Amino acid sequence: MRGFRKGVAKSRYVKILLDFLSVIVGFFVALALRFEFSIPGHQALKLLLALPAVILVFYALSALFGLYAGRWKYASFDEVMNLTSAGGLSTAVIFTGAWVIPGVRAYLPLSVAVMGGVLSLLLMALFRLQYRLLVELPLRQGSNGGKKVLLVGAGEAGEMVARDMLRHPELGYSPAGFVDDDPAKRNLVLQGVPVLGRREDIPRLVAELKAQEIFVTIPSLTGENLKDILSFCEKAGVKTKILPGIVRTMSGEVGVAAVREVELEDLLGREPVETDLASISAYITNRVVLVTGAGGSIGSELSLQLAGLGPRLLVLLDNDETSLYELEMRLIRGLVTCPFHAVVADIRDEARVRSVFERYRPQVVFHSAALKHVPMMEYHPAEAVKNNVWGTRILAQAALEGGAERFILISTDKAVHPVNVMGCTKRVAEMLIKDYQGRNGGKGTLFTAVRFGNVLGSRGSVVPTFKKQIEEGGPVLITHPEVTRYFMTIEEAAQLVIQAGAFTRGGDVFILDMGEPVRIIDLARELIRLMGKEGEIEIKVTGLRPGEKLHETLTFPEEELARTPHPKIDKAIHDLELPRDFQARVEELILAARREDEDRVRFLLAEMVPSYKPSTPRVRLWIERDEVEEGAEGEQAL
Repeated sequence: MRGFRKGVAKSRYVKILLDFLSVIVGFFVALALRFEFSIPGHQALKLLLALPAVILVFYALSALFGLYAGRWKYASFDEVMNLTSAGGLSTAVIFTGAWVIPGVRAYLPLSVAVMGGVLSLLLMALFRLQYRLLVELPLRQGSNGGKKVLLVGAGEAGEMVARDMLRHPELGYSPAGFVDDDPAKRNLVLQGVPVLGRREDIPRLVAELKAQEIFVTIPSLTGENLKDILSFCEKAGVKTKILPGIVRTMSGEVGVAAVREVELEDLLGREPVETDLASISAYITNRVVLVTGAGGSIGSELSLQLAGLGPRLLVLLDNDETSLYELEMRLIRGLVTCPFHAVVADIRDEARVRSVFERYRPQVVFHSAALKHVPMMEYHPAEAVKNNVWGTRILAQAALEGGAERFILISTDKAVHPVNVMGCTKRVAEMLIKDYQGRNGGKGTLFTAVRFGNVLGSRGSVVPTFKKQIEEGGPVLITHPEVTRYFMTIEEAAQLVIQAGAFTRGGDVFILDMGEPVRIIDLARELIRLMGKEGEIEIKVTGLRPGEKLHETLTFPEEELARTPHPKIDKAIHDLELPRDFQARVEELILAARREDEDRVRFLLAEMVPSYKPSTPRVRLWIERDEVEEGAEGEQAL
């Protein structure tokens, strides 16, 4: 680090000396022009006496505009503007001094003040340009050593990636050409790299240029456009990578390091989420925030995003110590500045939960912990009730008694007209949230639920399952060719959950905009294509699994959707009347679960949630090879 600082300081001194030299040469040339290259000796002496003040003015204003803070290797349009501003203002100050202060004009004629300032500015710019040429010319001449890359997108991001390749030949890439559909960019040359055609020309250009890879460098690309571009990339027969969405690229300079493999999430083409940071900060900043199920897919992403919002303390609760430890390491590696505590605890342990609430006094609770694998919960309904109903009740009671400000339940589309145990238990959890909101009479803790569909990349998602099946040579197993599901990315879901928490007035159910439902078989085909296995991997239909529906919905027919300040979040309006003995029914359900009376559990769930028709799934003692039922689309809740 000390050596780096010395290097930076040395570089700064060199810049200053070159600028001083520019001013000296510029003003002496101006004086020579003033006297037609026959400078009187006394006039040269006077200029020498005036130069220290002139140099001081240029130095002070150049430093003020930050000209010595950046690196000339990365000199940009912004630096040119700063240089022009500093030089112009310096010239104006010197000219004004020569005009106003008596006697100065004898040392510095007005014409010399103006011409000297302009020439000094030009020389300063010339030194910077020459430095960039000296640095980049060898790189451009030696750039053929790396893999030739065809860049799709000749916008700002594409130009930055090309520049990064030229400046860093050690990365092993060389820009061979650009492709862009904008007619105005036809035949342009960016960073010395020509724009050669449109997306339709990709296969031809790859062959002509002998390109070895394609980089799609359009961060704002929609899913449909990306699919179209990828179809031409496939015909070219070379590896394709993509620059991720603009939200991710804003965290640092766009370059080769930001380019990655194309993922299924890219093909969804969902617009980046815009959050109202002011409203979020109002209820997160300087608060103690508790996340249950923090080690899970949604819980960990929630924790990572909440950590950046300035909570006074972030409490991470999970009963899986391995996933909790991994989250802790991710937070440490991410250099999170907010304090956080990882707590190993089971939400079904009432004494332990009360102890956690008494110790940390959380003001905001995000309840993400749940057993959510649909087929598995069909076989273990008592466990589903213990976790999703009993655990929720314990946490809600602790939040109410502990004076928490907000309690946000993470729910699922499977809670709408549930036909399975998991969906039923989540629906009962939603009802519990409404009941607890009614108990405090609109005062104290605000209880709310956020309902959404499947999350790509979560541990229960089909994507990891499909990827594994493809890597193993197939087949990819789907349960029905017409099954559809709603999907969003983990990052988007977490952002919208946090945003929804800012809107609650208590007793709300917020619905996240999931876009259009996607056929699982289409998802499987896209993934096979992305992994370069098209025509090699078979898709096999195994039949619907226990508790699985063909199509999910996000709302009940009797629920009306009301707009919120966020375009991707709606509020479900429904005057749900809970029976007077609701808590007694919940208690009976929990007792049946604790007794492991699974038939009674199913019966009581059916009473509380009429759409559920219980049936005892047949336990299979063996599975023949042709009847393999792995690959669970039904394992996609949350």
